Amino acid sequence: MAEERDEQTQDNMKMGRRTLVRWFIGIGAVSSVAGLSSVLSTIERENGVTDTVVQAGDPLVFAVGTNQGEPIMYSSIQPGQGALAYPRGKEVQENLVLLLHLNSADLVEPTVLEWTADGMVAYSAICTHLGCTVNFSHEGMEGAEYPHLHCPCHTALFNPQQGAEVVGGPAPRALPQLPVAVDEEGMVVVAGPFGTPVGVL
Repeated sequence: MAEERDEQTQDNMKMGRRTLVRWFIGIGAVSSVAGLSSVLSTIERENGVTDTVVQAGDPLVFAVGTNQGEPIMYSSIQPGQGALAYPRGKEVQENLVLLLHLNSADLVEPTVLEWTADGMVAYSAICTHLGCTVNFSHEGMEGAEYPHLHCPCHTALFNPQQGAEVVGGPAPRALPQLPVAVDEEGMVVVAGPFGTPVGVL
């Protein structure tokens, strides 16, 4: 009987230790996430990213590649091509867009045609399903026999010629369109805020 009580006591102590270890691991994970958020906020402040609201007149710059940070000119993106971009000085995830140079004759509603510029059209690059970054392909594929946007995480498909409407996969709604214009210097600039909320609702 005494042996059984000793075994029970040892089991309880082991369980208590396990719970304590799990608790410390959990506290460590939360602290790490909080620390990372603080570091990212500091980086944004140091880079001048304090006001992240997209506004008319913001120049679009390349988000990645050898020309990262450089202004995007109308001539920078050839017809049938696209590029990931940010409004300059507002380089945060929710502002990431895909700027596409499509045939203006192929752009139809629900694309807001007044928000395009000679075939230049911009959509949020944040998938409305779970927030992954979508890609652009100028080639057709099964389910989208035209240039399309697709999410590599869960295969959502969007039609950039028709307001980035969902044409396949689990995304619940279209990608928000960002109004763009070309200024007198040929630079692609933001012409207004996103038409609908960005990302996952």
